[in-house]
Amino acid sequence: MEGEENSWGKVHEEFEKATREAIAQAQATGTPPNVDVDKIIRSYVDALFALTGRPLLIYVTDFFNAGKAAASGNEVSIVHSDKDGIVETTRGLPPGPLDVILHSPGGSLEATESIVNILRSKFTDIRFFIPSTAKSAATMFALSGDEIYLASSAELGPIDPQMIIRRDSGVIQSPAQAIIDQFESAQKDLSSNPTRLPAWIPILPIYGPSLYQECKLAIKLSKEVVRTWLVMYMFKTMPKKQDRVNRARRVVNYFANHQLLKSHGRKICLIDLDQNLKGLLKVKKLDDDPALYEKIMGVYYCFIQLFQRSPAFKVIQNNLGKRYVRQIQVVGPPQMRP
Repeated sequence: MEGEENSWGKVHEEFEKATREAIAQAQATGTPPNVDVDKIIRSYVDALFALTGRPLLIYVTDFFNAGKAAASGNEVSIVHSDKDGIVETTRGLPPGPLDVILHSPGGSLEATESIVNILRSKFTDIRFFIPSTAKSAATMFALSGDEIYLASSAELGPIDPQMIIRRDSGVIQSPAQAIIDQFESAQKDLSSNPTRLPAWIPILPIYGPSLYQECKLAIKLSKEVVRTWLVMYMFKTMPKKQDRVNRARRVVNYFANHQLLKSHGRKICLIDLDQNLKGLLKVKKLDDDPALYEKIMGVYYCFIQLFQRSPAFKVIQNNLGKRYVRQIQVVGPPQMRP
């Protein structure tokens, strides 16, 4: 692998070659094909560890696959059951530094908070590597690190809370701040023009009597949690606590600003961080270290290949090969199994 770029095409060809060899072996012996996925993944993980010398945790999900995401019943997101995988895969790692490769659409703030607590009870210096995408609660997860490395094509996302609302037509997701804005708009409109009440009557009951306050608390909680992490970890070397608090507040107010970012799915990439935060975050461009970039992307591409060829939709793994896998039942020809 030395001297060769770990491109998607190179990793893809390694998986294709392993598949061809497994099929040929199966035909010769009359046994089911057995593709040694672990051997390929371990070679890339070992190469990364040889470069960094730091324990590694990989948290990746197949959320780009709409079919798997739907079939998993939202388990493709960060959920409380992930704690089992985090505990299992970090058990054999030594305390101290840790690198995390993260690829996730986000999920539960509460589950993310639990995972961060587990990691921080053992690891004192955590670097997050984002090869592609870490949105919503996954962005919050990354902001709990001491440093973040973003590939030039990678993106984070807003951390404003999303509220689940049940209607007769089904379940919808709505930004907490948008719900607050609508309530306050109705209040202002009706106080100056009560005759407009009939226009608001079909809208307001949908949200329920307590939702306005729940939205305000959800926004407050998400800001408080991330602000606390930033003060404790990423900004911990700043000598004055008030400076740490002020910087953390500025960072959180940007990531949680629904009026500014306008969409929860909006990308926040290196250029956006440079323009809006002007060096406040400890974020590095992964591409600036070619050797590190090559190794990180090689590991990431291995798991993309695994997802494309197996029922797996979530993998949590360490550099020692210990792995926690979630997968769905699929109908069709035999596939790779992690």
